[in-house]
Amino acid sequence: MSPLNRRNFLRLAAAGAGVGALGTVSGPFGLLSRAHAASGIAGASGGAIFIVLNGGARTQAVFNGMVGSGANPFGQISGLPVPMSSVMEGSGLDDPEINRHINLVTTVAHHNRSGSHATGRSVACTGYTPEEGKPGILSILNHAFAFRDVPCVNIGNDTPTTAIGSEISSTFSPVKINTALDVNEISASLVDSAVSEDEKLRLDSLRNTLQDRFLRATPYDAPADIPFYQRRAIEIAQQFDNDALDIRADASMGRYLDGSPVRNGGLRGSFNVADNGRNLGAAAMLAVRLRQLGCGGITISTGNWDMHSNEESRLPGRANEVGGVIAGLIGELSQIESPLEPGRSLLDTTVITVLSDFGRGNWSNGTGFNSDRGSDHRSREDKTAFQCIPIIGGGLAGGQVLGEITNGGSPAAGSPIYTTRQVLATALDVLGIPPTLYMPEDAPPLTEDLS
Repeated sequence: MSPLNRRNFLRLAAAGAGVGALGTVSGPFGLLSRAHAASGIAGASGGAIFIVLNGGARTQAVFNGMVGSGANPFGQISGLPVPMSSVMEGSGLDDPEINRHINLVTTVAHHNRSGSHATGRSVACTGYTPEEGKPGILSILNHAFAFRDVPCVNIGNDTPTTAIGSEISSTFSPVKINTALDVNEISASLVDSAVSEDEKLRLDSLRNTLQDRFLRATPYDAPADIPFYQRRAIEIAQQFDNDALDIRADASMGRYLDGSPVRNGGLRGSFNVADNGRNLGAAAMLAVRLRQLGCGGITISTGNWDMHSNEESRLPGRANEVGGVIAGLIGELSQIESPLEPGRSLLDTTVITVLSDFGRGNWSNGTGFNSDRGSDHRSREDKTAFQCIPIIGGGLAGGQVLGEITNGGSPAAGSPIYTTRQVLATALDVLGIPPTLYMPEDAPPLTEDLS
């Protein structure tokens, strides 16, 4: 396999690589068999971007423009297809053309109703508590998209989907880099990741204890079950031999729907990439490039959301940064042509959502904040349990709001209540992966409600 450099990528894209008469997909993603394509298990080009707010974000105050000051003391922006919190003013999510792509699910509950960061983060990234021992969402996508040449990637110093759940099956665990500048470390880590005898023994012991249906049903044959991106380390490393993945380079890769090239300089402007390349926008820019290469799942991790004090002054800036990243992803992906589906945008084939440890709220006298002008999280409290989660892209129409939260943080009477599992199941569903392969039947996706 030759390196997928910029020239080769553009040559393949220009040729309009797609589903041909013989039922295979050729081009930068390798070959997709007719049987696999017809199975409906996973599409050729779909993928997901998960923005992970570590520390337990007060998502009602960040996204929900439909509740009162008890749940959101920052105010609302009205007149938008989907009303947003005023902390999003100037972020881009207050642009009606961007905003119309957003769906909000306002009553998403952690099913364990825990105030524990570790437990909450496990539920966010797997849909289950740590005791249930389930794989992280990127491990699931790696399994479903195992025919692809580019594995899922975690970007961030605190990437919970690396540490939570995914270690259950190293066979399908994602690659991790600390910052968007570390993309070359992916190649180095793959080439250097020889699997030891101890690792083979660990895999052998795990296969008899895993509870997950998809792993139980997978025949084990060492070394065939060695992590797929390690078994093909050299081939995979070649996929990252692309100058456009260096966010500092003046390079281009792929084309917009109007035929113009997608240049790094333009992306840097769209995501307000810092000069040192280490801000959240830089990670989002790299996520766009990885999606162009066929990466099926990326997490963008950002910490310091545990604001027990000074949230009144700290949250608006942090929330606005996240809003700007989401707006940048919508704006860019909606205009970039999908390499394998000419005429469709990458936003059509990419679902974007937000994960966090739990929600949080105030326990003071109607101020919206605690006595330190922050917010708290306590076990079995509605303010902790219920989050407002955006779900964007993946062919969903946008503009839908599911559920209703009262001023006090509890679901309104008669409001439907959803679960984190359903959010993750929705991501799987819009990517063409039957959710019941990985999630129980009591966690149906929200696809129909959001269409």
